[in-house]
Amino acid sequence: MSDADLPQGPAQRDLVSESVQNIIATGQGSTAFGAMHGNIIHHPQIASPLKTNRRTGADDHRIRILMLAANPQPGARLAIDEEAREITEKLRLSQDRDDFDLITRWAVRPADLLQSLNEHRPHIVHFSGHGTTTGEIMLAAADRGPQQVSPEALAAVFRATPDNTRVVLLNACYSAVQAQAIGTYIDFIIGMQAPINDRSATIFAAAFYSALGFGRSLRQAFEQGVAALMLHGMPDHDVPQLLIRHGVDPDETLMA
Repeated sequence: MSDADLPQGPAQRDLVSESVQNIIATGQGSTAFGAMHGNIIHHPQIASPLKTNRRTGADDHRIRILMLAANPQPGARLAIDEEAREITEKLRLSQDRDDFDLITRWAVRPADLLQSLNEHRPHIVHFSGHGTTTGEIMLAAADRGPQQVSPEALAAVFRATPDNTRVVLLNACYSAVQAQAIGTYIDFIIGMQAPINDRSATIFAAAFYSALGFGRSLRQAFEQGVAALMLHGMPDHDVPQLLIRHGVDPDETLMA
């Protein structure tokens, strides 16, 4: 990995290069992105499969949020613990607090992805950490250094675990290639179009989960996350982006 691929400091999370952003804007590539309204994009080609029982397992009544955190970059530390604390607090203060279960996994390695998805079968997968300009997320290697995971590998993980996961929130990298790959298997993907301030990532995530905790739809929760950034005067409020799979109602709630 070259220095150009590394995050440039603790206040930024490197997400997509200019060339990849052009792919997002023009719809180039094997799969078009479809209609775009602001920073909400409707995926036009891959329809969502019918899931008659989206909540399986011992705790069917609870929505499981699996937060996967990795921060292996020396000299580019992120406030992931603060992000987890804010999410926990917002869910605790929400109306439907008893309907959510936040599960956190730290210093996540590649092998932990399948292990955690098999163990918890989450409805929401939240990744917090670094990403490269070419679309990889950075996990921890056995030697405690960074290890890149490609969009194709991440898509293979979700293809191999077709259980409950309907939402993926990437507080790291969101490229056109990654969106196309994951969007084949996931109804809602939230990512970042450009570098985002570390504090902004926490503000967005906290407001997003707070809205879900008050029974808001996925679209409303996303828009409240953006509104929270604007309320705090954050200049990167237009960085979060929501991709919706064709055939999915963005105004439905996870409680349905």
